[in-house]
Amino acid sequence: MRNPHAFPARRPSAFALPLVLWSLAFIAGLVVLVGGSVSDWVESEARAERMFRARQMALSGVALGMNPEVKAGNPLLKSGARDTEGFEVKISDEAGRVDPNFWIAQNNRAIFQQLFASWGIDREPADAAIDGLTDWIDGDDFRSMAGAEKAEYEARGREGFPANRPLLSVKEMEAVLGLDSLLASRSDWQSFFTIRHRGKINVQFAGEPVLAALARLTPRQCQALLELRAGQDAIDGSEDDLEFESIESVATLVGADGIQRQALVDFFDVSGSVRRIESAGYCGGTRHEIVVLFASEAGSRILAWEER
Repeated sequence: MRNPHAFPARRPSAFALPLVLWSLAFIAGLVVLVGGSVSDWVESEARAERMFRARQMALSGVALGMNPEVKAGNPLLKSGARDTEGFEVKISDEAGRVDPNFWIAQNNRAIFQQLFASWGIDREPADAAIDGLTDWIDGDDFRSMAGAEKAEYEARGREGFPANRPLLSVKEMEAVLGLDSLLASRSDWQSFFTIRHRGKINVQFAGEPVLAALARLTPRQCQALLELRAGQDAIDGSEDDLEFESIESVATLVGADGIQRQALVDFFDVSGSVRRIESAGYCGGTRHEIVVLFASEAGSRILAWEER
């Protein structure tokens, strides 16, 4: 017989099953979320490790490149492989380029006129570019005929320019009014310039574009000069390179005519060196590059260091 005072039997709540299912779904989602976060963290750590190793490889290449006894073409300048781990080093010389700071200080417009003319630039925009560069580098506020001083920069919404000091980097040339649009038309313009070699262009290191533009050498003359300079191994900057004794001897070697000979004498020399080291390190598909400018002739000083 049922006790009238007994508690009624409990019935399962209608909300129990949905609550259990929701809890299971929540836990499953949490597991997926945590699993994804852990996976992202592991991948991030692995990527950081590859970047670190790639930079270490690049630094190893820099150390080799800074050794004056190691020349271009040395097998030590390449180690390992790109898809696993290793480095590759390219050695060239900044002395084979045009230093705008030096030539503007010499008040030499001819070198820029000749260079820009070889690029197919008309005289008027070329003069505006040279005047703009002059106004950027000189220390006064007197505007060159087609140049740009404070008022011209302010009219373009650029307060605090021009710098009125020598260029601090080649890239800074893009900020010079009159020169900026001219450079934009030439994708390889940076390869013509340096700010680390204060002097005439060393013909020992000048590339074909510079030789053709400024020495006015024909393609055949450029090729002959580069082949003679590189020696039997055909590697520029290596141990067996022919070292020129004078700029006059270079003119004779290439059979320069009167105009070419004068251009060589005006713009080129056979002295000066600023080693450019481009070291690329690799690790598991990750790449890190370090570019160092090194002047062994100036007490073995590092002049510039850039990582990318």
